[in-house]
Amino acid sequence: MLRWGCFGLLVLSFSALAQPVAPVIKVASVRLPPVSEGWMGERERIASLLAELHPDVIVVQDVQQNSETSNPACWLGGKLRYSCDFISADRPSQAQRRGNAVLTRLSTLEDGITLLHGDGTPAIAGMQRLQLQRARLNIYTARMRPTEDTPITRGHQAADLRTWMDATGEGLPSLVVGDFSAPTDELVRQLPGFQPARRNPSARRSEARPSENNEHGMDVLYQVRSFADIKQQTIVLPPGEAGAAMPMGMMATLRITRPFDDAAVDTP
Repeated sequence: MLRWGCFGLLVLSFSALAQPVAPVIKVASVRLPPVSEGWMGERERIASLLAELHPDVIVVQDVQQNSETSNPACWLGGKLRYSCDFISADRPSQAQRRGNAVLTRLSTLEDGITLLHGDGTPAIAGMQRLQLQRARLNIYTARMRPTEDTPITRGHQAADLRTWMDATGEGLPSLVVGDFSAPTDELVRQLPGFQPARRNPSARRSEARPSENNEHGMDVLYQVRSFADIKQQTIVLPPGEAGAAMPMGMMATLRITRPFDDAAVDTP
């Protein structure tokens, strides 16, 4: 009888080990100092800080590239041994280009870009489909700060982004990493089903505090039905020889809660 009891416990142990573990992803959203304001002097320390945090994906907001210097985001990606995808609405032939960059140490399966209209200067949005263990997920990037910064214009850009995500998402878990001028409540209404990691509007979250200018700012928005929010943290470069500490952005740590059904890799 004792033998059968031990055998049953052994079977249960192997059964527990066989259960798939939901993967965890760390996504950072940062802004680098401009080349004219200390980037060259601080870039080694910035690279060391991000190497220590070890995010799976780094989205660099508001990257400015010119023909005389290397792209700062892609320099950072090379230093960390991450791939770099620079996303810009400007023509490659232009001497100065502006956009976002996605750095990742994960395998990229697909990518794409689209324009978000709403005023005379369309914004660019990008998508990368990434492989994380056995799960596939979509990372959408957007800087939604229209020149004509009104609820109507912001709504047009959000509608373009929703339409594009519906057309390209294929039902996989999706994140939106961006810099948003809309207030938090407006942003949540514009992108239903997505929850901000940094400024959760729920009254039960102590960190849900309004900003001084009522803008939402940089954040990682996660699909509520696909992710669980583990934690979020600010990214700050400690004080150095040049002066005070430098706020850079935030990082969200999320668990994928449905990676092994429609988000799983197809079985051969």
